[in-house]
Amino acid sequence: NWQFKPSPQWRAVISDRLDDIHPVDAGSRSTLNSLREAFVGWQAENGRQAVDLGRLNLRYGPAYGFNPTDYFRDGATRAVTSADPLAQRENRLGTAMLRLQTLWDGGSASVVLAPKLRDGPSDRSFSLDLGATNHSDRALLAVSSRAGDSVSVQGFVFHERGKGLQLGANATALLSDSTVGFLEWSGGKDTNLLSETLDPVARVERRNRAALGLTYTTPSRLAVTAELEYNGFALDKSQWQQAVASYGIDPLGAYLVQVQRRQDIASRRAVLVYLSQRDAFIKNLEVTGLVRYNAEDHSRFAWAEARYHWPRVDVALQWQANLGRSNSEYGAVPGKRLVQVLAAFYY
Repeated sequence: NWQFKPSPQWRAVISDRLDDIHPVDAGSRSTLNSLREAFVGWQAENGRQAVDLGRLNLRYGPAYGFNPTDYFRDGATRAVTSADPLAQRENRLGTAMLRLQTLWDGGSASVVLAPKLRDGPSDRSFSLDLGATNHSDRALLAVSSRAGDSVSVQGFVFHERGKGLQLGANATALLSDSTVGFLEWSGGKDTNLLSETLDPVARVERRNRAALGLTYTTPSRLAVTAELEYNGFALDKSQWQQAVASYGIDPLGAYLVQVQRRQDIASRRAVLVYLSQRDAFIKNLEVTGLVRYNAEDHSRFAWAEARYHWPRVDVALQWQANLGRSNSEYGAVPGKRLVQVLAAFYY
């Protein structure tokens, strides 16, 4: 990460990530470079107006595992080295865009224009991969406001060429000194996920996505989040069973890959429990874990990580498991257990 400010009103930002993964999945590259951000920004002297131009990792939504109002998530993950959804949002590619912002006391408004620059993603190791993040023309209007001392809200109008309009909203509320509630909703036109994966022409539908949850933090800084997730563009129980009968379980692997590429969820309804403990047992040791439950076919995914932080190096041990019947979402995944060692170097 590098930031340069030639004057109080101007700044330049570059953020790059280089992954080297062994062993690598068949057909994938072991080395992938991700230019996460590269943009220039200007801010007025009064601090009320701002303009950013370039590649920005623009993230919206307070939910942990599924963010319906995070409209620029589609195709942004080049290398997946962690099942932690928060890490995936942080490490992904930004989108090439022009962002205009204006701020006032207690609120702000942003207009984002992200043009189509390529037709599709690139698998070259050091590609800018503009086709992954800028594969269609998109525009977003976002308005944020504080509704009191303990509640903040955001509203969105999003349009993607070839799909249509989506409206969205999210809210965060401080319910007590230790409890935060959050809500995300987005509704409008998007492609049916199974149709997008297996049909020659993707079917555009009008559906809703939503996430609702609570985060409770104990005095020892253990944070526990419970989240209910809904995706109207994904398969419910009967649609999954019909898809298995029509296509077989193996072709549905492509559906699961597409869902991961879009940072979506594969089932109509899901439940997530996420735990994080800083300074666990010893200082600088962070322990994180999650369980995701498919409420349609009752399969489960579990993941845990122990990460130790040095000033410029992290070392982590990760474990994950896929549990469920062989024709379920997580039971169909080839790897039932996975153990991974990760080292991250910061410059």
